Amino acid sequence: MRWVVLAMLFLLSVMNYTDKSVLGLAADPIMNELNLSYDQFGLVGSSFFAAYAIGSIILGTLTYRFNTKYLLILIAIGWTISLSSAYFVDSLAGLITIRVLLGFFEGGTYGLCVAHVAKWFTSETRGSAYAMMTSGTTVGTYLAAPILVYLIDTVGWQHTFATLGIASLIWAVAFFFMKGQPKKPIQETITDLPSTQDAQFKDILKVMLNPYVLSVIVVEFVSMWINTWVLTWAPTYLTQIVGLESQVMSVVFACMGITGTIFAIFIGKFTDVLFRKRKSLIKSYDIVLTSVLLIGAVAYGVTTIVNSPVLAVIFLAVGLIMNTCLLPLGTTIKTLIVPKNLIGSVTGISLSFTSMAGIIGPYITGYLITLAGDDIRSGFNSGVLIVVALYIISAVFLLMTRKRKAAFTKKDESITPSLLVEENA
Repeated sequence: MRWVVLAMLFLLSVMNYTDKSVLGLAADPIMNELNLSYDQFGLVGSSFFAAYAIGSIILGTLTYRFNTKYLLILIAIGWTISLSSAYFVDSLAGLITIRVLLGFFEGGTYGLCVAHVAKWFTSETRGSAYAMMTSGTTVGTYLAAPILVYLIDTVGWQHTFATLGIASLIWAVAFFFMKGQPKKPIQETITDLPSTQDAQFKDILKVMLNPYVLSVIVVEFVSMWINTWVLTWAPTYLTQIVGLESQVMSVVFACMGITGTIFAIFIGKFTDVLFRKRKSLIKSYDIVLTSVLLIGAVAYGVTTIVNSPVLAVIFLAVGLIMNTCLLPLGTTIKTLIVPKNLIGSVTGISLSFTSMAGIIGPYITGYLITLAGDDIRSGFNSGVLIVVALYIISAVFLLMTRKRKAAFTKKDESITPSLLVEENA
C-alpha cells in the first residue's frame, strides 16, 4: 500500500508544478485577451507566490492537529475550484483572484506530502521515497510543457486551466478511498534519531532556529531559486545564449528533466544504502548533499566561460541535474532531525521562507540582463554566478553546522543523537 500512496503523491507533485507553469505558458493569449501589460502580468505571478507563502504556513501547521490525508484532499479540491474558475475571469482582478486561491492551496502541498510520506516509510528508506515523490516536480516542470502548449493552442487557456482542475478532482476522489496511515505504525530499527520522538508545538521556534535545521532550509531556498530560474529563464538562455533552435531546445529541456528524475531517484536509493551501512547521517545524506552542491557550483560556473554550445548544454545539464537532488536530500535530512509530530509544521513554515526565492530570483536575473544592455550573455552569466555563490554558501553552512545538537523531546530536553554526531568527532 505504501508504494501506491507514494505513487499518488508523485502524481500530486506533477500536478502541483504543472499548475504553476501553465500561467507562463499561456502568457501570450491571456495578456492579449485581458489586455494586460507586462508589469500587470508580473503582478499576477507575484501574487501567486505571496499567497503560496501564507498557505505554506497555515496549511503546514494544521498537520499538528489534523490527518494529512484529509488535508491533501482539501488542497486538491482547492486547486479544482481555483482552476475551474478561469471561465469567469475577464479582468486583471479576476486573474489575480484565482491565482491567489491556487497559490494558497499549493503552498501547503509539499509540507503535507512530506508529513504523509513519513507515516509510511522508515528513516532508512525515506531518501529514495522523497526522491521519487519530488521527481514529480521535475516531470511537471520539464515534460508537461509540450502537452500544456498543445492544449492552450487547440482548446484555449481557460479550457486548459479547467482540465487541470478536473485532474485534481479525480485525484482527490481516488485518494479519499486510500488509507490515511498504516494499520500498524512503522517499526523504526533506528530509535535514537530526533524524528522518532515527539515535541510540543511551543518548541517549534526552537527547532526552526537550530543551526543544522537552518542550513537545510538554506539549501531548500537555493533549490527553489534554481527551479524558478528554470521556469522563467532556462528556455531563453538555451535559445538566445547557447544558440539552440526552439525545437532542439525543447528536446534538450525534456532530456534534462528525464535524466534529472532518474539521477535523483538513484541518489536517493544510494544514500539510503549508505545510511543503513554506515549508521551515520553525516556519512550518508549529509556528505552526498554537500558533494552535490559543490559539483553543481562547478558545473554552473563553467557554463559562463565555455564557448561551445555542446559544452554549455552539458555543464548546464549537470548543474540542473544536481539541483533535482537538493530538495529530496534536504527533505530527508530534515525529517530525520525534526520531531515526527512537527515535520509538517516545520516544512510548511520553512517553505514560506524558501518561496521568497520564487519572488526575488527571476526579478534579479531579469534586472541583471537589463543592466547589461546589449551584452545579454553577460547579464545571464551574472545571474548564473549568483547561483554558484548560493551553492557554495549553502555547502559551507552545512559543513559548519552538521554536528550541532538537533532534537527536542516532549520534556524539552536537548539531545545529541549518536547517528548525527560521531563519538570521536
